[in-house]
Amino acid sequence: MKHLAVLLLCLTLVGCGATHDQAAPNLSNSSTPSSTDSSGSVTNSLSSASSSADSGASGSLAGNSVGSSSNTYDMLAWMTMDEPLRAAHHMAGTANPVYTSVQPERFFWTKTGQGFPWDIQLYDNNYIYLWVTELNWANPASFKVFHSPKLGNYNLPLVPRFAKGGYPGSKILISDSTYQIHSSCSSYVTKNLGHVINEVWGPYRESLGGNLPNNLETLIISYRYSCDSTYSNCGDKEEFHVAKPYGLVYWQHQRLQSNSNYSVPDNKTYLNRVVAGQTSIVTSCF
Repeated sequence: MKHLAVLLLCLTLVGCGATHDQAAPNLSNSSTPSSTDSSGSVTNSLSSASSSADSGASGSLAGNSVGSSSNTYDMLAWMTMDEPLRAAHHMAGTANPVYTSVQPERFFWTKTGQGFPWDIQLYDNNYIYLWVTELNWANPASFKVFHSPKLGNYNLPLVPRFAKGGYPGSKILISDSTYQIHSSCSSYVTKNLGHVINEVWGPYRESLGGNLPNNLETLIISYRYSCDSTYSNCGDKEEFHVAKPYGLVYWQHQRLQSNSNYSVPDNKTYLNRVVAGQTSIVTSCF
């Protein structure tokens, strides 16, 4: 069992009505993409979002809340493609693909057919943890990894393994966001992302185009970082939209503006097509 000494977990159950929380997902941001969409790549942040901006989104989104805020969700099942499907398929869309591979205690979102780069998340019965993302797409020995002297590789829980739905639902406050930037397996510098707020929102109904069904039930993971010590003024916000049986179906990044509201997304990626093919993971350091 991992001991999260600096972690405060709050399960906030709110009714399904309208919310004025500026951190709440704005589903108009994820409107169905047009064929000319030119989004950047999906990233597992660590302040590493691509600078490419979406310039071709159009259409409308059925962004209705559904279900009860008392529902509990196995987030491993929502964040990863179901086993029968992922054996021979992956998700594609407006930027890089995502190939899902689930191993004991970790899973991979691999971003090319050559087996790297990837986002690697850890999981146990308590949480799913952000862990590794790429640094140089051409070098699997370069990467960024959450690692704390006190908590090891488990200092950045993204969601409870079994999360509460709601508007918001489960909420995690994190004060230790220490991570390493590796230029090789053994050479690195240490940095941090400030305070972090992670929340689960939903379920919602979204129509994301591609060959996904309309009104797909989704959960939205809100990941806010670069927050001050009071968990206010979080400079960056990412959203991971996940759905069964596909896993990750949409991602976006926003920045906090001077008026304390988040900007329209400066980067977003749709993973809205199920495509045949799998890959073999290539790693050098773990």
